[in-house]
Amino acid sequence: MALSCELSPLVYAELYRLLAGDTATAEILDERLRLIELEHGWLSQASERYEAKWQGELRTASNWSDMPPLGWEHARLASWVLAALRARGSCFDLGTELRNRVTKRVVAEITDLPSPTPSQWKPVVFGWTLGMVAGDVDRDLPAVPPEPPADENVRAAYAGLVEHMLLLGKLPDPWPEMAGTSVHWRGSGLAEAMQPDAPDGQAAITQLVVAIKRFLPEIQGKKLGQHFSKFVEQRNTLTHIADSPGRPPFSEIVVEVRTQAQVHNTVMGVTQLLFSQVSSDLAGSRVIHARTWDYLKWELEVYSQ
Repeated sequence: MALSCELSPLVYAELYRLLAGDTATAEILDERLRLIELEHGWLSQASERYEAKWQGELRTASNWSDMPPLGWEHARLASWVLAALRARGSCFDLGTELRNRVTKRVVAEITDLPSPTPSQWKPVVFGWTLGMVAGDVDRDLPAVPPEPPADENVRAAYAGLVEHMLLLGKLPDPWPEMAGTSVHWRGSGLAEAMQPDAPDGQAAITQLVVAIKRFLPEIQGKKLGQHFSKFVEQRNTLTHIADSPGRPPFSEIVVEVRTQAQVHNTVMGVTQLLFSQVSSDLAGSRVIHARTWDYLKWELEVYSQ
């Protein structure tokens, strides 16, 4: 399954409008934008340009399906800008406000909006990285990053996880046992693969929790920390099945980890880690340069019928 984060111009119009209006981050973002020969005022200008593209689509489209999303490069540029804010801690409020604004406008401005809402109007911000929610399994998951993971094995494994989640969304609750518990195995494998320097699985899980808690509200970080505290032990029980002294039996673990809440927490933790690594890579990346916006803005030309 190919992962491609393709979002509506409306998403970028609202994102850049939010950033332009945040005086607390003005100095940081101005310094960031100067690296590609832009200034803080560009945020408002970009918002206006994406807004114009959106309004053009509303005027010319005969229905919602005539409003194609923009390519993933736009999400990568936005994530490069957001990466400057990594030191500010949680990005939960920004992501929530962005999603609420986009949802409110889509419902009000598109007369034939289908249910569930198409993915191009479902942005998320995890780890100061802009992504897109695929399908209708969960409000925030599975999420597609602005660019695929660099490691081909992680890329294939994460794509498989997204594909599996989309299939789970089509199944009645409760999910079949192995359909649910397989998420636990894949989540554990991804946690280790994304942190190859960790000496063992438990260390990888510990590093996962440390890496993602800084970008989450305290209560959510604590919740995921508790979820992953028994993760490796549970994986070993699922793998070996036979009873181990002092540990819950397979028959209990297999019921616990297949629930929607447990699957959600597993996928959320892995997704937060992957998105935070994308942000870390983009923070010092040279893939964004002075000509990036010159290239992207041509996709925002507005044509009248």
